[in-house]
Amino acid sequence: MLSSSNYKQQATVDMPFPEPDLDRLEQYLNAPPRIETALPLDAVQGLFAAIASGPDPVHPDIWMAEVLGSGHAFTDPEEAADIKDLLARFYADIERQLHEGEGFDFILYGPEGDEEDLSAWAEGYLLGVDLAEPPWESLAEYEDLDNMLFPFLALTGQAKEMAKEQNEEWMSDEEEVKMLSDIRADLANHLMEVRSYWFEKRIPDTVRREGPKVGRNDPCPCGSGKKYKSCHGT
Repeated sequence: MLSSSNYKQQATVDMPFPEPDLDRLEQYLNAPPRIETALPLDAVQGLFAAIASGPDPVHPDIWMAEVLGSGHAFTDPEEAADIKDLLARFYADIERQLHEGEGFDFILYGPEGDEEDLSAWAEGYLLGVDLAEPPWESLAEYEDLDNMLFPFLALTGQAKEMAKEQNEEWMSDEEEVKMLSDIRADLANHLMEVRSYWFEKRIPDTVRREGPKVGRNDPCPCGSGKKYKSCHGT
């Protein structure tokens, strides 16, 4: 069962991507011919969040193949147009939420109100990171990258596995439970921080120069034509 827009952090935000469209997209991804190869909707949201936050755009043909799975084929042009439109609008809504920086509506599978299982979401995020070209590790300092990715590696259990493989000491069960709880509670903020990290790297030096403070509703000095709060003001 899909629990959509029930797990919210920070301020509540409007979600212009309608619930019926979310349901249609979920049903398509979970249909018997695709359920074993396509990503579930929560993982798709995680993947899109990573792409929308990253240093460079990822072509839709690339993320479309990751979402729908290897060998996927649409039954007809009408289905192709419909599903591509749903995915493009879903991506645009996630990008909007991240760029506004005023909240994030997580989509999770599980019982109503279940805020415990973010592993599939985090796995999708890491898949989105892997699609980046050039890769994140070539553009970020090692410590910065470690800080950015650790929460997702922890939520998927990969951080613990990596520590054991390298014979590194891992925290106690009680410490791990608290650590994961803290990550879940702060994940929306962390998404915004990652997004801000990469967008700061995109801003030309002339935009970063010292000068009068720019108001959130003023035009962004990067020249995009957008308000500062919706561009580089998060």
